[in-house]
Amino acid sequence: MKNTSSSTISDDSTIVAIATPIGIGAISIVRLSGQNAYNITLSLTHKTKLTPRYAHLCDIYDHADSMLDEAIVLFFPKPHSYTMQDVCEIQCHGGIVSAKAIVQECLRQGARLATAGEFTKRAFLNGRLDLSQTQAIAHIIQSQSLQANKFLARQLKGELGQFVEKIRQKLLEILAFSEVNIDYSEEIEEDYIHIMEHKLRDIQTELEKIYTLSRTRQGLIEGYRLSIVGKPNVGKSSFLNKILMYDRAIISPVAGTTRDTIEESIDIGGNIVRIIDTAGIHDSQDEIEQIGIAKSKEAIERSDIVLAVFDASQILDEQDKAMIEILDSQCQDKWLLVLVNKSDLPIKCDENVLISILSSHPKAISKTPLFISAQNGEIKEVLKILENVLMQNDAGDSLLLTSTYQIQCVQKAIAHLQDAHTMLQKQELELFSYHIRDSIESICQITRPYETSELLDQLFSEFCLGK
Repeated sequence: MKNTSSSTISDDSTIVAIATPIGIGAISIVRLSGQNAYNITLSLTHKTKLTPRYAHLCDIYDHADSMLDEAIVLFFPKPHSYTMQDVCEIQCHGGIVSAKAIVQECLRQGARLATAGEFTKRAFLNGRLDLSQTQAIAHIIQSQSLQANKFLARQLKGELGQFVEKIRQKLLEILAFSEVNIDYSEEIEEDYIHIMEHKLRDIQTELEKIYTLSRTRQGLIEGYRLSIVGKPNVGKSSFLNKILMYDRAIISPVAGTTRDTIEESIDIGGNIVRIIDTAGIHDSQDEIEQIGIAKSKEAIERSDIVLAVFDASQILDEQDKAMIEILDSQCQDKWLLVLVNKSDLPIKCDENVLISILSSHPKAISKTPLFISAQNGEIKEVLKILENVLMQNDAGDSLLLTSTYQIQCVQKAIAHLQDAHTMLQKQELELFSYHIRDSIESICQITRPYETSELLDQLFSEFCLGK
């Protein structure tokens, strides 16, 4: 199902890269893959033989026979390696000198520097990994969440690939039926049409389930976005500082102190949450403040969770009402938690107005506002509530699509199935088959895309060197 050039697939040229981050550390790993990886490694170590998958303690030499370092050397012969080519790894001492010197010697002996993600690209092209597994590797490397790692590890083991293959087989069965009967569409019994419709609905239901679940759980993989919103001087920045446990935002009694969004990440219950402290939303003639307010509204649009902050010590005014209108019009698909700050002062805020908003909101975290005093550090209850919400959003053992690319593939497959269903009802089997083929192609893009090598180059360019 791969549609890449033969020169790309058969590329066995020897590549080399440092597989560990550049900098001071205990070890650095230099990785080679390709037809001359073994011979180059023998030359560097002055060995005549390396036992496969055995850790050898070796001295590493340059072209002038000067010792560069002492290292652990491993050899993984093809096809039992990550790339399914001969692979050698040299685990030298950390720092920036030894590893770079070893790479230079490898280049001197005919290797070339690997491009970003080229080791994994070779693993994909040689059939060791499907595309969903390679994307899982890329996301695991960048993951900042334990929950994300758990889902990605399952995808790395091939769970998504198995799901794709199951759907593919079901669609091929339907396609085979259509192809056999394409010349006799007027003679097909109604029962067979109903059977095919039932099978189509079952497949579409499966795809819609994973699509919807993945869309609503994207925060598990990419991290959640939480915006703190409200009119000026209600204590948004004070709340941010207390959560972060240091003074990240400037606070003052002067309204409009925060003119731009401030973003920081924290861990809440094993989930990475990007917190955005926004400029106070209000009518302003100041050009700079207007830009900040526009950014605040953009932050709300991109958020998964909205914390709306009101001032307990003040009667709800026109600015508060404007904020309530934004919550009602722009936040229906977002989790909403209303905080009434400065509860250590005499209470003047009308709680009933806020309750009426929360009672009709479909994703209100609490149907009543939470009274807090950020200045006095009363934020533990807020964090506990957020942790519970994120835990409830855990997909459990359900299968998830972990990238926008995968979600789009499933979305296209569903659309083609809907078109196929329309053609089946009209008993237009030729067009029905056409849409089924499109659906198969779309779902298979997740694991074995038909695209040319240019697309693969783009997909794998997101990896780091040495991977």
